[in-house]
Amino acid sequence: MTSLRSRARITLLPGREKPVLDGHPWVFSGSVASEEGTPEAALAEIVAADGRRLGVGFYSPGSRIRVRRLAPAETQIDRDFFTRRLTEAARWREAMLPPATTGYRLFNAEGDGVPGWTIDRFGSVLVSQITAAGLERCRDEAYEALIALWPECSVLHLGDIAARKEEKLPRKNEWVAGEPAVEAPFEESGLSFIAELAGGQKTGFYCDQRENRRRAETLAGGRRVLDLFAHSGAFSQYSLRGGAVSVTLVDSAARLLEIARREVLANRLDAEKATYVVADVFEDLRARTEEYDLVICDPPPLARRRDQVEKAARAYKDLNRLALGRLAPGGALMTFSCSGAIAAKLFRQVLFAAAVEARVDLALVAPLAAAPDHPVSVFHPQGEYLKGWLAVSRGATG
Repeated sequence: MTSLRSRARITLLPGREKPVLDGHPWVFSGSVASEEGTPEAALAEIVAADGRRLGVGFYSPGSRIRVRRLAPAETQIDRDFFTRRLTEAARWREAMLPPATTGYRLFNAEGDGVPGWTIDRFGSVLVSQITAAGLERCRDEAYEALIALWPECSVLHLGDIAARKEEKLPRKNEWVAGEPAVEAPFEESGLSFIAELAGGQKTGFYCDQRENRRRAETLAGGRRVLDLFAHSGAFSQYSLRGGAVSVTLVDSAARLLEIARREVLANRLDAEKATYVVADVFEDLRARTEEYDLVICDPPPLARRRDQVEKAARAYKDLNRLALGRLAPGGALMTFSCSGAIAAKLFRQVLFAAAVEARVDLALVAPLAAAPDHPVSVFHPQGEYLKGWLAVSRGATG
């Protein structure tokens, strides 16, 4: 077990302390004047150029994000610290989750006060992702706290993710508690779903879209629904429960659409109203001629880094232009970007360009965001990755 008493010391360049004093949890390598202590330390104390102690955080000596601040410098970071943060997060979820919901984001990194740690709960399975080197070095204490609070749950440490490569961490999945499983059944707002635990995307299911799925349910009554990048069909199942005339699910992964078929039957929804299309969404939209009353467009991230933003913006514009071409006059579009590098202002500009090229008179009705079990620290805008719009077509512009 890593000793949490041993701390590196990071001294900042003159004038670089303001972001830390303002609450931002990240200290970048370009702000660092000097580093003292072992590179194996899990924690680092952050010190201003004039000697002021600014806090303590997870240490990543090989990363562009050198320290992720946790707390004031005098704070003891140990199992009790993790227990307090997890307990606070759980109390907040209990207050805001809808009834009959056993799948949700239990812990959301900076938004819950522990950068680099996210946990999704799917029934009796907890799926944990650690993406900070310092947290990895003290994961024993973190997992001891987690297991003690939820002894009835199995815990999957999801290590095979790209974010760990940047921190030079081993990419291996491990069951750290309970019985291994391939799938985890759970409920969301009274619907039954399955989280893919072996080879799935993200942690196995997209909990962040829950409230947007509930909105889709209220819009779907009497409408023809086109569900793009459908994944395992959660938007479509809410739409069917909401009274959709038909739903067409398009995704490139046949296995995901097969899960969607299973879940439609398990939820006793009208299977005859669902059509499943295994295809590249861009190619499908170019070939498709039907119009729909509700189009849902929820692509995977098209920009994972800032140097990919320009190319991704063009792709988002083309995608939304094609989607608008399939939207009936008076129809509604729910469109999203989960690319953290794509700012909300840029995404709105993308929709403007898409509407101009599609010659659609588009009205923005409401901004869309992640569900409230994905809190974002006001000091950490980078955590606000999911953004979207509900928009309505008033027909062609002429």
